[in-house]
Amino acid sequence: MQRAGRCGTVLKFGILGEYYYPETKITPEMLKIGEVSFVFKIDENFIVSYDFVVQILESIQRRVENFYANLKMLDTTYDIPQEPLINPNINAVGIDLGMTRCCAAVNRTNGIELVAIDGSERQLPSFVLFKVKDPICGQLVINQLESRANSTVFDIKRIIGRNFNEIHINSGWPFDQDSIKNDMDKPLVQVQSCEGSIKKHPEEVTAILLKHMKQKIEEFQGKILDEAVITVPVGFDQNQKTATHVAADLAGFKTVHLLEEPIAASIAYFINRPIPPNFNLLLFDLGGGTLDLCIFKVEKNEFKIIANDGDSNLGGRDFDNLLFQHFEHILETKYKITLNEKNRYRLIQKCVDIKHTLSNENEASLDVNELNCEIDEFLRVTRQEFEQMSSKLLDKIGEILKQTFSKTNIFSSDINKVLLIGGGCRMPMIQLFLRQAFTKAEHSSDKNPDEIVAIGAAYYSSFLMSKNDSSIDESSFDIANCNIM
Repeated sequence: MQRAGRCGTVLKFGILGEYYYPETKITPEMLKIGEVSFVFKIDENFIVSYDFVVQILESIQRRVENFYANLKMLDTTYDIPQEPLINPNINAVGIDLGMTRCCAAVNRTNGIELVAIDGSERQLPSFVLFKVKDPICGQLVINQLESRANSTVFDIKRIIGRNFNEIHINSGWPFDQDSIKNDMDKPLVQVQSCEGSIKKHPEEVTAILLKHMKQKIEEFQGKILDEAVITVPVGFDQNQKTATHVAADLAGFKTVHLLEEPIAASIAYFINRPIPPNFNLLLFDLGGGTLDLCIFKVEKNEFKIIANDGDSNLGGRDFDNLLFQHFEHILETKYKITLNEKNRYRLIQKCVDIKHTLSNENEASLDVNELNCEIDEFLRVTRQEFEQMSSKLLDKIGEILKQTFSKTNIFSSDINKVLLIGGGCRMPMIQLFLRQAFTKAEHSSDKNPDEIVAIGAAYYSSFLMSKNDSSIDESSFDIANCNIM
């Protein structure tokens, strides 16, 4: 069968040396928003018959294009509940869509509860594998990363919503930013699937993560999930927020509210705590891929954000990369080991483990034998050496802090409390850095700093849905309006 040729509204098909002209009118509108499906049958006597169906089949690319074309400015005013009325019948959901890990919390009869979204684990690694027919995500993908790296996508949060020339390419990424750009100058991620090389929009990859979480939440709740609050970094621009909306739409959500991560964290922290009068709070959120800073001011019982800032290209992953570069250099110069693809991704995961170890111990080591079976040695690294490697990153954090305070009329000495959020705040060097910068402030950190954002998002979701529930008396809520600058 030859490809169909189109001349105006006439379709011509060539089959077995004969030409057929289906009698149908193909309007420009159909070609713009629809597709025409033709079914051809050849019987045992080689008699050809055909049928066709005109359908409005909106492709992924069209949905992305249409969403950007209909872009509306997102609301930047948030209502923060002080004592929300938790209605157990409301299917409220909050999702922390993290660069390295995702987390979800829901409203239950006994309050807000985290959901196991990766087996029995409450955090889902943000890794997607396309090697199988139905893409999979989570720890299972990490376990196969060494052998299936070219079929895996991660760190998608640093790509989604950006223009092609805005992406900072990471040498550790196994996938390519395809040189072909679509007409919106947005990148396509190229990976190997079971059907060969494929190209995916970042929104599609993110949608796979969201769809997985949606399914797990629905199983946990026993209810269909249509509405959710999804958190985004302070550093996300309008295009990145819109792209997140697109991904949620592709995942099957009908209503999505975006909430900045520091706002969600502050809600979770203060939900059961009285807000002291006349004080200044710095919320410091160092996640896997982003840094968010937010300065709150409480005055006359009003809880207001007076400045926020961040960097969507600075997070825990960058500290991992420092360790990777450190060990890669030693392996090449001392042992003449050039990392192949399998060992490269094995070393990446080992560096993550070493970073975590150095948050609790003064020394960690890399077993060289795991990268070359002929060498039975260990490479040791101390916490002090790691902190020295990280000095430029700490300087960068310091610059972002200065930039944030330049938007206000207060100084570091005016901060009464520093709240640490995000897994990166487990590193002692971060805690020490902040204590030295804010000597007069009380420093607090939740025991699970990488889960508090999802909890706050679920509280906010509960408030929004309860507020829209006509059966609930809104006077039961004590609300403070916060304007995000």
